Amino acid sequence: MTHMEKFFELFKRDLKTERLEMRILEPTPENAKIVWDVLKNENPEDFKYMWYSVSHKSHLTESVEETQERMKLDYESKNGCAYYIFYNNKFIGYMRVHYWADSKTLQCASVWFIKSAWGNGFNKEVHNKLEDLAFNGLHANRICRQTMAGNLESKKSIESSGYHLDGIDRQANQMPDGTFMDHLWFSKLVCEYRK
Repeated sequence: MTHMEKFFELFKRDLKTERLEMRILEPTPENAKIVWDVLKNENPEDFKYMWYSVSHKSHLTESVEETQERMKLDYESKNGCAYYIFYNNKFIGYMRVHYWADSKTLQCASVWFIKSAWGNGFNKEVHNKLEDLAFNGLHANRICRQTMAGNLESKKSIESSGYHLDGIDRQANQMPDGTFMDHLWFSKLVCEYRK
């Protein structure tokens, strides 16, 4: 079995943590509506540290149809998968992971939770599950995480989980107000996980 086949066997399936369900959702209209029914009530200003481009004022989708299109891109990824995170059967967050087999590196990207889920330790719980799968099941060498410099809560969570700051992409992110912000790259090696 190749490393990518092993990755998909371990990761492209529904996962459970102590409190959460991390679901792989097919990009059906019904699943898109489940996600959109939650997102439509969120304030885009609360997601200012998420991916932003001039064409999209927010990381959040703006309709059921756009939600389904983004879900389809994630579902068809050749080197990763996306989890839709549920708590008590309610959609509360999202996370995408990619695996780079040549370097045995798992990259965690685009992690976010709706505002009402903030401050509950869900981010750490999700990453603990992924670390266990990556290091103990996949035998990955490294896990990468990232955040914008202004996202102090995310930075604190990553650092408190034992990740090392590898580098800074200066002014790599354009913010909704047109200013630029640094992007921070972190990693944890398998030898640091096993300490």
